[in-house]
Amino acid sequence: MQIFDILVVGGGTAGMTCALVASQNGAKVLVVEKTAQIGGTLHITAGHLSAGGTQRQKSWGIEDSPELHFQDIRRINQDSGDMDLIRLACEEAPKTIDWLDRLGFEFADDSPKILYGHVPYQIPRTHFGKNLGKSILKVILPLFEKQVADGAITLALNQTFLDLILDNNQGQGIITKNTQSIENQLVTNKYYARKIVLASGGYAGNHSFFAQKHPDLSRLITTASPHSLGEGIQVTEKYGAIFHKAENHISTMGGIELNPQSGVSDFWANWAKMSNSVDRKAYEIYVNEEGKRFLDENEANPDIRERALAHQPNRRCWVILDEEILQTAGSIVYQWNIEQFKTEAQKGRAVWQAESLAELATKIGVLPNNLLTTIENYNQAVDNQLDIEFKRVFLPAKIQKPPFYAVLTYAFSLISFGGLKVNSELKVVRQNGQTFENLYAIGEILGAGATSGNAFCGGMLLTPALSLGRYLGKKLADEVL
Repeated sequence: MQIFDILVVGGGTAGMTCALVASQNGAKVLVVEKTAQIGGTLHITAGHLSAGGTQRQKSWGIEDSPELHFQDIRRINQDSGDMDLIRLACEEAPKTIDWLDRLGFEFADDSPKILYGHVPYQIPRTHFGKNLGKSILKVILPLFEKQVADGAITLALNQTFLDLILDNNQGQGIITKNTQSIENQLVTNKYYARKIVLASGGYAGNHSFFAQKHPDLSRLITTASPHSLGEGIQVTEKYGAIFHKAENHISTMGGIELNPQSGVSDFWANWAKMSNSVDRKAYEIYVNEEGKRFLDENEANPDIRERALAHQPNRRCWVILDEEILQTAGSIVYQWNIEQFKTEAQKGRAVWQAESLAELATKIGVLPNNLLTTIENYNQAVDNQLDIEFKRVFLPAKIQKPPFYAVLTYAFSLISFGGLKVNSELKVVRQNGQTFENLYAIGEILGAGATSGNAFCGGMLLTPALSLGRYLGKKLADEVL
């Protein structure tokens, strides 16, 4: 029976980084990954990294530090995360950015900068590459593959995590299922190691598990990978691990369920640009299921916008516009031009069109009188340049020229907020307050509610995944050697 020094469950951002650093420091590492490739969300993420005090910031004359980064996060999330974990992530973040820099990471020309997709930082500290998350993968993957070729890392692909092998709450190994098993024939494997690291990701792609952990929310509209199923959380909870911070869940605006009742929205193919009013001013209005507006559509604070939508029935709203607005402002769906927008409106799945507002209201299922009154009041606000109800300042055009359009948008989830509780050493914590010996967790399995809190703090899922992966990889290598 082969016993590895370190067994990493999950070959995504955190797992591959942990394995890479551990192996570079002399440990014999096994990486078990359920898909056919490593890299996880690095293949699809926008790749935003936040850090204070990086060499690149210094070269641009930007004064920043881990402490300023930490305090800025406290301002945004109001101390709602695991503050000890956030502090550790902030301390490690500039080391990670500088590490990537030394590896030849190709920064975008305007990186770092202040981004406005969520509540912005007060200092330009969001770093990103020319090719999104693939810029990170470009520098890490060759190093990982070299360690595999040299025998320092053993890689087992297509292995779904089924169970832990424990002895007196000490992690000794895992049991996996071969995802390419013949139908009705379960092929399992057992792997053993002195240290086990759970980096198997979140659960934002698992509709039933999401409903179990968030019974107070309406159904999940997800843009996450279908592989984000939360197996690591489910397995470890069986043995008394603490699941926490799910109450910090918050969703993003603009999800479009192109296939009704699928619960899936493709962020990269059909996303309504509603997250903020800096990147795109709203010419349209938003109405809820009652046909009524519920916020200033050009509210600058993304957090206020997201929470306003979260309090609407079924966490959804319709974007209402007319032909003149469409021609002037263009398609609110970021990836569609006007022609594509009109094509979807003809299908009547997520976008509808009608020659009258009453007909449009009937098509989308809201009370016609309510929608007509809402539009009448809004048009009067445009005439008077005074929005009494919501104090909207940008009032460019009335909604009056047919055809009229409605786009159904949802609060959607790209990440999951609940996760496993860990201590300062990143050991998984049990219900009795003790830890599982030799069992650690990093990455999204910890939950964005721990590393970001009850808010979206830019880069505070991807950056901790990389940073804590590096940190834990070096720490465990030192312990086993």
